[in-house]
Amino acid sequence: MDVLNKDILRTITDFQSINCVSLYIPTHRYGKEVNEGEDARLLKNHYQQIKNHLEEKGLQEQEIIKYLAPVQQLIDDGNFWRQQRQGLAIFLGDNFFEYYKLPYPVQEFYLVSTSFHLEQLLSLFTQQDMFYVLALSLKKVRLFATHHYDIQELDVKDVVPENINVVLSYYEFEQEQQSPGQWQGGGNSPTYPNEKKDKGFDKVYMEEYFRQINDGLQQSMINKELPVVLAAVEYLHPIYKKTNKHLNLYEQGIKSNPDELRPDELLDKAIELIRPHLDKKKFEKMEAYRTIAGTGKAAYDIKDIAPEALDGRIDTLFVVHGTHHWGVINPENHTVELHDEKHENDHCLVSKSAVQTILHGGDVYFVDKESLPEDLEHADMAAIFRW
Repeated sequence: MDVLNKDILRTITDFQSINCVSLYIPTHRYGKEVNEGEDARLLKNHYQQIKNHLEEKGLQEQEIIKYLAPVQQLIDDGNFWRQQRQGLAIFLGDNFFEYYKLPYPVQEFYLVSTSFHLEQLLSLFTQQDMFYVLALSLKKVRLFATHHYDIQELDVKDVVPENINVVLSYYEFEQEQQSPGQWQGGGNSPTYPNEKKDKGFDKVYMEEYFRQINDGLQQSMINKELPVVLAAVEYLHPIYKKTNKHLNLYEQGIKSNPDELRPDELLDKAIELIRPHLDKKKFEKMEAYRTIAGTGKAAYDIKDIAPEALDGRIDTLFVVHGTHHWGVINPENHTVELHDEKHENDHCLVSKSAVQTILHGGDVYFVDKESLPEDLEHADMAAIFRW
């Protein structure tokens, strides 16, 4: 299992075979579902459904068992089920098998077709929901890469000072001039100012500490344009902002001791602060759609959207959650054939359009029906074209 990125997404997108199996199930990190093996049983149920499907297509039982062997191995791996997140995506084809543990819930779904169904992966690639959280105290530094659904700590120990005492060690003080932030007791045990009460700790050393942190964090941030939410006790916020020269620091921060907060609590507090910022671009794009609707620079019909997505013409795509349109696209002239119900080897053209939009650098938003413009009451998607 690799970490998903656009190159891997493109590889999965381009893979084609006679019986490509796409399978999604919700999973659990802990609780009775893990203890009682419910997730493994759920995958086993889908395994049987896929096996029946392949039998109906004329494959022999031993051939099917061999083909589905990688899935069976997951079902039988007890350790695997104790290390889950909130969703599991599995992709199986001829000499191809990949699975991804997803940080958000998914709907149960499987499809056997000539390519993979990737719609439920795409939330990982909607950067409008991505940002960083910098949890900063005088005792330690933590940097988290976050998504609306997930928060993951990044390893920064080699690029930032461990704590303020690392900075203090560069300076020589007379024993009688020891401040609350210096080592006490012969230098064996570092002590720190009380971050809730003692605001008299020399700011010169705090500022140097923060400058070293900023310089180091530049090396650890994958996307320096993403906003950074600072989590620190209140009196550290203005000191840090004064020294910050590199990070895209969000104007509001979490004003409490981050050392007392779990990662999921940091994420909840950060989301509450930054939600208006994350939604701003989406609202601006929706207004842009309203402005250009009917000019030929926008569309809401999958027959118009799918061919343009293949050509990389879509700047922004809005899709109502759970939308599927089944059919095929003629590769020669890009005409679309839609079916009211899924036919054998049909593809979800909504999923195909969303994937191609992302691969060509466009934005995809999965929204509620009410979020679409008023004049699209009978539509379930909308697109803005690049030209």
